[in-house]
Amino acid sequence: MKPRPFFHAWLLITTIILPVDTAFAASDVSFMRFIETGTMMGHVDTAIQTYRHPSGSEVALVGAVHIADKAYYSKLNERFKTYDVVLYEMIKDASVDPSSLSAGGHPISQMQLVMKNMLGLAFQLEGIDYGADNFVHADLDPATFARLQGSKGENFFTLALQAFLQEQRLMANGQLQGLNGLGLLLALASNDREHTLKWMFAQQLTELESMMAGIDQGMDGKGSVILSGRNAKAFEVLDKELKKGPRRIAVFYGAGHMPDMHLRLGQRGFRRAREEWLVAWDLSPRK
Repeated sequence: MKPRPFFHAWLLITTIILPVDTAFAASDVSFMRFIETGTMMGHVDTAIQTYRHPSGSEVALVGAVHIADKAYYSKLNERFKTYDVVLYEMIKDASVDPSSLSAGGHPISQMQLVMKNMLGLAFQLEGIDYGADNFVHADLDPATFARLQGSKGENFFTLALQAFLQEQRLMANGQLQGLNGLGLLLALASNDREHTLKWMFAQQLTELESMMAGIDQGMDGKGSVILSGRNAKAFEVLDKELKKGPRRIAVFYGAGHMPDMHLRLGQRGFRRAREEWLVAWDLSPRK
């Protein structure tokens, strides 16, 4: 059976890239990696890249995936306590409590919940303590998001089409191997379905940043709202926080947003100071 690239593009967008309620540019810094340690063994990691400014401010770009091991979110919760401010993504109105969205009825949320159960993973909104005192919303509200998307002719289906076309380009260049339909069926029938499926999807995540590069071209060639537009909003909030004086700030967004944020920090005079990796998906064999 031939690979099904559109299925892969759809799955990558809905389960890994997009937040529940719902920029990429090239850089020399990575925010996600897959490391193979043996036969069907390995781990998917996301990065915490920390940047310093001559003024004394420190900003950490904390990349994330929206479904991951429960231990991954527990480690993030502990780390977030060490920052003065944590700027987080979520397309919502200011009055909406993030915890109320954990079991929301949005189609993307439902897809993420299905994948969470299939892969034996945890859901970001269930694992992260969004009620922490230092958490600050740094994303668009639904009305603004819809207005900006409308002005660009952007919607979920145009994004899926762009993802599909980018995936075709990557596959044609040998940079990406699509999910094999027969392999997927065999994984679903496996005695260890969770581990087998995690292994299959983990290998696809290595090309996340290349996929995002294609999606963020936008319908008008000037960037997408779902990525660049939301990054611009996050940095509006970041700039306000930086004006308060030297601080330790974390920007907690999906890993696909981070290469563009890396460039935005460089434009503001920040320089990368250190790098740390956290295991998001542990593919160790079951005992």
